[in-house]
Amino acid sequence: MSDVKGYLKINNTRLFYSIKGEGDPLVLIHGGPLCDHRIWDYQIDSLSSKYKVICFDKRGHGKSDIPIDAFSHLEDFKSLMNALELRKITIIGSSAGGALAIDFALQYPEMVKDLVLVCPALNGYPYPPNFISEMVNIYITGQSEGPEAAIQNYISNPFYEYCFPSPNRADARAKVIEIVKESTNFIRWNPMWEIELKPSSYERLGEIQLPVLIISADKDSKIILKIGEYIHEKTKHSKEMMMKDCGHFPFVEKPKEFNQIVLDFLKD
Repeated sequence: MSDVKGYLKINNTRLFYSIKGEGDPLVLIHGGPLCDHRIWDYQIDSLSSKYKVICFDKRGHGKSDIPIDAFSHLEDFKSLMNALELRKITIIGSSAGGALAIDFALQYPEMVKDLVLVCPALNGYPYPPNFISEMVNIYITGQSEGPEAAIQNYISNPFYEYCFPSPNRADARAKVIEIVKESTNFIRWNPMWEIELKPSSYERLGEIQLPVLIISADKDSKIILKIGEYIHEKTKHSKEMMMKDCGHFPFVEKPKEFNQIVLDFLKD
């Protein structure tokens, strides 16, 4: 069984990646801005028993390089898949990683076998003003008081309570908080540098013809739940499953249940 970790230099940046297992390729994409590949620690061993599991840190996250000018997560991902010689991939994307997975499936449908979208975001979706302003406020805090203050703001802000597992799941909560607190690149680059797909995925969802599984969580943000419903409504070959008593990272809170849901979907 392969077990590789390293860096690839593509598009004038350096991306961290790991590969474990053999078989059909299954790519895990973390969310943002306070996440990295470690959020999938409870999935890799289970899924790699049947698939070749690829994790990576998006530019500006985890062990990958910080952006220094305009760039595209979408083109970074395409270049990484090309460098690793991967085709017909299954993509599992969490939050903003789900949005990237959708963009990729629209832009490069010939490279994608199916999608698993976990509490997904959606590029182009008309997010309400308070959702945007809360993130802007954290960014402003980071610029004025430093990244550590911004991270603490994020953890203590009741608005983001849905991101953190209940204290009743101490291990899961500690896992998420640990990753958030150790976010090395948060507020250290300008989010306006990211080049987004145009027209947006919000406008193009009907073009997706491959199988899509949307995994939602009942204690997630109402906005994220609405996005999941919208994606399900607009994609022809999709189904939605609800994980109970979980927030934004159900695969951290209930990893065994999540892993089995994914394996059953891929088997079918």
